[in-house]
Amino acid sequence: MTFIRNMEGRDISQVHILGSMVKEFEVVDKGPGFWKPEILENIVLDGLSYVVDDQGKIGGFLLATYQPVTRKLTWENMYLLKEYRKKGLAEKCFNLSWRLAQERGAFMAEGLVENNNMASQKMLKRLGFEVAGNYLWMLRFSGENR
Repeated sequence: MTFIRNMEGRDISQVHILGSMVKEFEVVDKGPGFWKPEILENIVLDGLSYVVDDQGKIGGFLLATYQPVTRKLTWENMYLLKEYRKKGLAEKCFNLSWRLAQERGAFMAEGLVENNNMASQKMLKRLGFEVAGNYLWMLRFSGENR
């Protein structure tokens, strides 16, 4: 049976493996790499991230963080293995995260989507998102390997 639940510490290794498979999720300044496990631990503590659990196998995840100063929910990463796509699971994860963030005071949610990722763009529009602009995404790293 497949269900959505809050991401927990026990999920970090599976989420890290899945996230590391997605080139667009690279967040290190040298070479390929996904969020380090200790960063994923902090994301878990925020309580706004979810996993798709299929009898202990993680079929996907949503990583989200809330910034109380700006009252903004940021959806960092969303990924589903192919066999879990087109079942409404991504939308359910987003809705759960948004609802909880609103309870904490969020009035805005943001997410970055690749220009050619039409499926994600259509889903976010169904969820009430609007295109906010066409920006060049720039990053600066501290030099430490995140």
